[in-house]
Amino acid sequence: MEITNRESNQQIFKDITSNLVSSLSSNMFIYGLGLMLLNQTHSALSFGIDLVVGPIISLICMVPIGNLVDKYPHKNIILISMIIRIIAILFLGMTIDIFKGLFKFIPVIVFVSINSAAVVFATTAYAAAVHELVNEAKIQQLSSLTSAATSFANIFAPVLGVGVYAVLGFQVFVWIEILALLFTSLLTLTMKFHYQDRPAQDIAVKIQSQFTNFKKGLNYIVQQPLIKRLIIIAVVLNFMFSSINMGLPYIINTQLHLGNTLIGILDMFNAIGGLLAGILLNFLSANRGGKARIIIPLFICGFYFLSLGLIFMQITKITMIIVWGSVTMLIGGLGVSVLNITTQVYIQKTTPIDILGRVMSTMTTASTIMFPVGTLFFTFLFQASSNGAVIYLICGVIWLIMLTIVTPNLSKNIK
Repeated sequence: MEITNRESNQQIFKDITSNLVSSLSSNMFIYGLGLMLLNQTHSALSFGIDLVVGPIISLICMVPIGNLVDKYPHKNIILISMIIRIIAILFLGMTIDIFKGLFKFIPVIVFVSINSAAVVFATTAYAAAVHELVNEAKIQQLSSLTSAATSFANIFAPVLGVGVYAVLGFQVFVWIEILALLFTSLLTLTMKFHYQDRPAQDIAVKIQSQFTNFKKGLNYIVQQPLIKRLIIIAVVLNFMFSSINMGLPYIINTQLHLGNTLIGILDMFNAIGGLLAGILLNFLSANRGGKARIIIPLFICGFYFLSLGLIFMQITKITMIIVWGSVTMLIGGLGVSVLNITTQVYIQKTTPIDILGRVMSTMTTASTIMFPVGTLFFTFLFQASSNGAVIYLICGVIWLIMLTIVTPNLSKNIK
């Protein structure tokens, strides 16, 4: 049944609201958790634990996630995932104070493992359900506005996270996250998923083994030169970006002793860049500027690293660090979000619906699997180095050299 524009707009509004609430609460929760661990353990891994555990869980669950998302109703998968997350958060809230010092990582790792598995199931189901929520003409609008809503929430999450932690401590974040999950669960219940009848496929899925069935998604990716090249680029880029996610708080808080407020400000401007990207792409045709939307953001990422390195190496006044750091984070957030939205829309519009879950699961896992390796690698480097700015300069130079080499072939693939 054809989904009307009116119904598509209603679904987009609900999806935007859901992402706004869930992103705001979950990012505040991550900030509170990271600050608590950093203050009590003084480990650079405090803000990188999710980057280490999450991708490992994604890799372990990659095959069953893709198969289950393509087999079962997406709405049910999303709701069950939310229930599991609520249980995991309650477990963390009841056990975190039992442990002291570095032992606090024990309940945190258990929570992050369960939560990451549930989040991957839900996000993969959402990505695969795009054709069930809106018509094809509204797919880019759904992706861009949902991304904009997430970025809008992320603008306030760092400041709110730091402020709430300073005043009320960590435990309040547990209840905020639980209330947010209950709200988004109720909102999801009101959304209508237009399922397609695929009885023949369901029978085939039951007969085939998990891996044999998953290979259909892998075979599709192998036949797509652009997707293969983008996966390789994402693997390398995410390895380097792990240095920002966990290294930036460590440099500011531990090496430069500039406090937690600056961390929140810089992350806020990174989110503003993502918000601008979502709004911009909402008004652009999905069929225009495909090459520029991929290649330009990739070069922006290189200058992103170089700029951060120069700022923390050359500038000593905190006001100037705020100014130039905010500009750098805004441009970096803009570039990364444009690249992410463009890639996601392309895959959702061109991949056959019956294997979309498997393709999205493979893409997500492949593009994030280097986060654990990168987080551990850069944790060692930052703690061994007295000046983390040098690490960013080296990353920027290496990335720009590699990108210059692969750009000609990438440009041909896009064309």
